[in-house]
Amino acid sequence: MQLPVWVIVIVVFIVVYILAREALRRYYNARYEGFFATAHYQEALDTLDALPARVTMTTYQQYSRRFFCYEAMENKEMATRMIDLVVRMRHTPKRQAEVLTLAFNYFVQIGEKDRAKETLAQLKAAKGSNPAVVTDCQLTYEIVFKKRYDYIDQMEKMLKKAGPELQGKLCYLLSKQYANKGDKTHAKQYRRRYEELARANAPEPRPNAAEKAE
Repeated sequence: MQLPVWVIVIVVFIVVYILAREALRRYYNARYEGFFATAHYQEALDTLDALPARVTMTTYQQYSRRFFCYEAMENKEMATRMIDLVVRMRHTPKRQAEVLTLAFNYFVQIGEKDRAKETLAQLKAAKGSNPAVVTDCQLTYEIVFKKRYDYIDQMEKMLKKAGPELQGKLCYLLSKQYANKGDKTHAKQYRRRYEELARANAPEPRPNAAEKAE
């Protein structure tokens, strides 16, 4: 039995639509990632604003990627707005815990004690939370905001075997602890090392006007 022409047309249209949507999704994902990786943050945001990107990307992708751009641009107001939107979304338990951890670390970095405390409480209550991550966040909170410095020896031993990402966090916390202790010399040394690691792991800087003109 031969299918009616209109059925064939609908099937072909659906297939073409699915393929086109997937192609656009891949293209705009790659475009965003390329701009972000080379520190072209405004261009990355412009990519997210494009209609095809709005259609093919999930709301979570849109908000979380905007957060990373605004954070990198040091736009505290917009970054905070985006992370708040991400936290309020519906997530699986595992992703909710990951989002809360991201938000907690962000609020610690910008020195928002009350927001960090609030987010830490939410993380402790989240079903998908990893106890080790919660413990780590609690310790971070106490070092940064409660001025503890009794983990210096332990963290300096960990630093010797840590990978680049963990080294950055350990140097940040060691800097805070030495500052809490009143040892400005070691605090500056670890702060400098933390900043060097952050720059090494950051996207390549975008060219300035003079470089573009060459």
